[in-house]
Amino acid sequence: MAPKICQNHFSVTSAVNEYNWQIEHQCPQCGAPVILEETDRIFLCPYCRTKLYLIPNDYFRYCIAPADATSREIIYIPYWRLKGLSFSIQHSEVSHRFVDTNILAFTFPGVPSSLGLRPQVFRLKFASPEINGTFCNPQISVREVMDHFGTPDPLSIYHTFIGETVNLIYSPMYLENNVLYDSILKRPVSTLETGDSERLMASRASSRGNISFISTLCPQCGWDLQGEKDAVVLICKNCDSAWGCRGSAFTNVAYAIMANGESVSHYLPFWRMRARIEGIRLESYGDLIRAGNLPKAITRTFEETPLYFWCPAFKVNPALFLRWARQMTVSQPEEKTRELSQGMSLYPATLPISEAEESIMITIADIITVKRIIPLLPEIRINVNEFLLVYHPFTSRQSELVHTTMKLSIDKRSLAYGICL
Repeated sequence: MAPKICQNHFSVTSAVNEYNWQIEHQCPQCGAPVILEETDRIFLCPYCRTKLYLIPNDYFRYCIAPADATSREIIYIPYWRLKGLSFSIQHSEVSHRFVDTNILAFTFPGVPSSLGLRPQVFRLKFASPEINGTFCNPQISVREVMDHFGTPDPLSIYHTFIGETVNLIYSPMYLENNVLYDSILKRPVSTLETGDSERLMASRASSRGNISFISTLCPQCGWDLQGEKDAVVLICKNCDSAWGCRGSAFTNVAYAIMANGESVSHYLPFWRMRARIEGIRLESYGDLIRAGNLPKAITRTFEETPLYFWCPAFKVNPALFLRWARQMTVSQPEEKTRELSQGMSLYPATLPISEAEESIMITIADIITVKRIIPLLPEIRINVNEFLLVYHPFTSRQSELVHTTMKLSIDKRSLAYGICL
């Protein structure tokens, strides 16, 4: 049994890699230099073939190297990197946009408010303890940044980021004659006032958020786990299991593959979630029909059918993400499953379940039509108590992939866009 774990992202990866920042790191096994994309979660050394899964303590922290060697002590100023899908509930509709920004996380006069194009021009390095210099602690929290960029309309009653990339990037500077200089451009950025130097040094970070590595061997049988470099769920083809990383170890992920009689070329992953919702009644499919005023007669079967929320387990633009989450939740696809078999092309699951859970509120807001429920949304509480990763069958037709049972299509180029997220 040897499934294909995605055929090079359906042949679109090479066209979009240029948009991802690159990180240079040494192989912990042989010391060879390895270049990673910012979305990579699997470290694969091309020299000794070491394969490891990357785990940050909280979020990945990178730094830009100084322009040249210097005897001056380098001061690394922190910037937040935020990239993902922003959704807001405004009145009776859901608005969305794609956010890709970096912003100064340190309040200091004269320091540039963003990194500009630097991360695209220079290769980054992990901010490890081996790098000499003073790393300053962020003074602005990532939550403040999300709140600022995630709510373009002050009248929004709820907003969230889904599939976000949150990193901390350090830019190098140095002090000379009471002036703070940009270490890359060799230009002054700020003249220090009384106490500024002490304030800089007092902000020294106690920790740089080291990354750790875990082996990509199946915890159940010891075989190599399969998956693309940016996958958050890895497949073991030997014991037919799936694994995602929570904390510092792999945990088993329940998954299924939908059966279909047609000739299927690709399988796309979707999260199916069952949730306990406090504040409004949404327990059965019948409840959803009522709340969304769906054109279906409410039968006893619908009243007894549990409600599952669905969303893509891969990254696409926000409009498509919302469309697929809504249509699959309304349709409630049946689960006729099949086993993993030879030749299957499984598209990588790149959206973790923790992010998928954030989509439930947005899906509810997009479906319901009962106006009195809208103001109650910020007060409801959602607790996901069951989730399943389901690979859905799609056939390839020129520039589209078509769901074999729902007959909905997705443009292959939108998958290329998702890889950039």
